[in-house]
Amino acid sequence: MALIVEAPYDSLVDLRERAKEEISKVVIGQDRAVELLLVAALARGHVLLEGPPGSAKTLLARATAHMLGARFKRIQFTPDTTPAELTGMNMIRAGEPVFLPGVVFTNVLLADEINRTPPRTQAALLEAMQERQVTIEGRAHRLPDPFLVIATQNPFEHVDMFELPESQLDRFLFKIELDYADAESEYEMLDLPHKGVAPDMLGEVRPLLGVVGLDRAREELDATELPEAIGRYMVAIARKSRNIPGVELGVSSRAIIHLASASKANARLAGRDEVTVEDVREVAPYVLRHRLILEDGVSEDDVLRIVLEQVPAPERSIAYR
Repeated sequence: MALIVEAPYDSLVDLRERAKEEISKVVIGQDRAVELLLVAALARGHVLLEGPPGSAKTLLARATAHMLGARFKRIQFTPDTTPAELTGMNMIRAGEPVFLPGVVFTNVLLADEINRTPPRTQAALLEAMQERQVTIEGRAHRLPDPFLVIATQNPFEHVDMFELPESQLDRFLFKIELDYADAESEYEMLDLPHKGVAPDMLGEVRPLLGVVGLDRAREELDATELPEAIGRYMVAIARKSRNIPGVELGVSSRAIIHLASASKANARLAGRDEVTVEDVREVAPYVLRHRLILEDGVSEDDVLRIVLEQVPAPERSIAYR
């Protein structure tokens, strides 16, 4: 059952600011990541959080689930995690077949250290992310709506690691690279209530949406106008990414759809009902960076910089925020 909405918001702009305020009760210095997680929730997309140990990846995911007012489950991936732990399994009880749901049957799933589990288990998550269902012994089981996967990975681990294949990376709307907060934010963390080393304010994060509220916010996103010039600009960005020296494989057609959805959500959270060039450029690095396959020595950021510099933007645009 979804949590009761305790803190109503006046608009999606207000929702964005309230979300940062609530999550800052436990995670300080990650406001941009909070905004992107909210964009992903509105855009029905999944998020990959990457960063060093202790950069609050897991805590940020848990706080986001509280803020959304949604059911939350967490799975800690290890080399021996089985697909059935994710999807569920059929069992016989009292002579009758019974389906036991796995952890994916929730609204927000934290897939912790996704690169520590083998490809077979990673693939079990793929259908859930893309189709929002799982198939057990030929029978499909629909997942709850909303369904958001927040996966984490530590790029500095090299033992028993299983790199995500391109097909799975392409299912993530965003890849957000977290770094340590600035010095002032790290000092402010010392003032947060703790029980020993554990944060003690997670329960103080008030839900802002709930399932019904999230559906209503998504309807606003779906009504956001995407001008033809902006749509063609997105297509041009994707096609240009496939023709840059050092790029083995540019971004996919799916990436264009994801870029459009994220841009719509970004526009709505900024108080606009129409996508602008600024929205596209704001979210493009997070949507496109992880979808590029490059030759050794070539940087994703350099490729995206070249693409955005060389693709002419349509004239119709307004200042961001």
